[in-house]
Amino acid sequence: MFVKNNKPTVHSKETARLNRMSAQINGVKRIIGEPRYCPDIITQLRANSSTTKSLEADILKTNLKACVTNGFESKNIEDQDQKIEELITLFKRFYQIMKKIILMFFAISFVINSAKAEDFDSYIGKLREHPAIESILENSKKYKELSSSEMGLPDPQLIFGVDNVPVSDPSFNQFLPTAKVYGFRQQIPGYSLRKAKSNKQLVLSKKQRLLAKYSLSRLEAYFTTTLYEYDKVKKLENIFQKQIKYYKELENNLRGRLESGKSVYGRLSEMDVDKIEIEQKLNDLQVEKTQIEEEFINLVGGIPSIKLPDIKNRHLPQNIEGIYPVVIAKKDIESAKQGVNAAKAEFGPNYGVQALYKHRETGADFAGDDLFSVQATISIPLWYYWNQKPKLQAANHEISQALYSYDNIKRLWTKRMRSLVSERNFAKENIKLLENQDESMKKIISSAKRSYESGGANLESVLDARIDKLTVEAQLAMQYSRYAKLSSEFNSHLIMENENAQNIN
Repeated sequence: MFVKNNKPTVHSKETARLNRMSAQINGVKRIIGEPRYCPDIITQLRANSSTTKSLEADILKTNLKACVTNGFESKNIEDQDQKIEELITLFKRFYQIMKKIILMFFAISFVINSAKAEDFDSYIGKLREHPAIESILENSKKYKELSSSEMGLPDPQLIFGVDNVPVSDPSFNQFLPTAKVYGFRQQIPGYSLRKAKSNKQLVLSKKQRLLAKYSLSRLEAYFTTTLYEYDKVKKLENIFQKQIKYYKELENNLRGRLESGKSVYGRLSEMDVDKIEIEQKLNDLQVEKTQIEEEFINLVGGIPSIKLPDIKNRHLPQNIEGIYPVVIAKKDIESAKQGVNAAKAEFGPNYGVQALYKHRETGADFAGDDLFSVQATISIPLWYYWNQKPKLQAANHEISQALYSYDNIKRLWTKRMRSLVSERNFAKENIKLLENQDESMKKIISSAKRSYESGGANLESVLDARIDKLTVEAQLAMQYSRYAKLSSEFNSHLIMENENAQNIN
């Protein structure tokens, strides 16, 4: 570019690109003379146009860095005016493009601001109010109330009656006057028995709260997994639609070659089968998408539109007792122990107290009088062999069963957690392999495109490479979803607040 009163700007770096443009133009001339299918010629011309636009952008950049800067540094008013006019012309030329960019910016800003209304944490708050969680918490409250009730005493009994009522000899009252009786009786079970029963209910209440936390953790994992599944479905829809588009371009190309006398019937048949398979996959995705949306409605009452949450990989704890299923099983042991304590307390005494007030009637040679009596009672385990002993043996069997169950659960969940870690790690390795394959496919597409643009290959090689790359992208989308599911499930079993292991990327 030459500018008045300025030295010309050197564009030696663009010479190689101009040579490439020349080669592309020669390629267009060659394929026109063959003759070639029209879409091939148009693709070549578009490639040349793309190179021209790129070259124009670089020269503009050089102008802004060198020519314009020099014009203002020279402090020459005429040069400065000229540079300003040039910039105004350029801005007018690109005004429409900038207008579209600005509108797009405001649209993106609106979407971002709208998304701020709800985020992942707000949906987790909704999960806490899910009926499945509330039901378990209500059960916990029930056991807590039962725990309090076990410490209470049974209702007292009021006594009303008449003593010394004569049956056959009315004169009997001369020696033992009839008396009206008022009183009450209160049974007092042993404190250790009541305490053991109360503790058992309290353990069951704590177990229910633990179940609620575990259920929330599982719901959160399921919600996260569903988000990734939904993202996978949308990605696959986009990928399959692009593949169909490329197949249509490929079909047009092959039919053009068919018209020129090339035998491509076999490839056309294969392509028809591939297109049908993709369309079937798209139909299946619509069903899956509907099911996922219904799951969202069940979980949080609507279909969220939020950023995918980050999933942290966590270590398998050295002590398997740090996971929810094992800790919950341990609560059964605690409950059984309190049952044993209650059975042992059955051997202890229960108490009672009774108070009576008697008003004796006036009789012969007796002016009448009142009296008051109090009695205390204590139980004796006289029938322990048929009553307390079988209860204690049953309680011991219950604790043995809880211990065996606990050991079995530990073994099963050790196996399950190790299996999840293995599956998760292999999914991560598969992602790395597919990402490397995706990068290789990019290079293959670039190479095929260059060969095509130079006239050394036909359009079929480029389209095949693009279709193959989309297949890799589909596999990646499925692996990302699988990895998210495995990681979320693994994390959901861990009691996070008691976890000391460090997070890994």
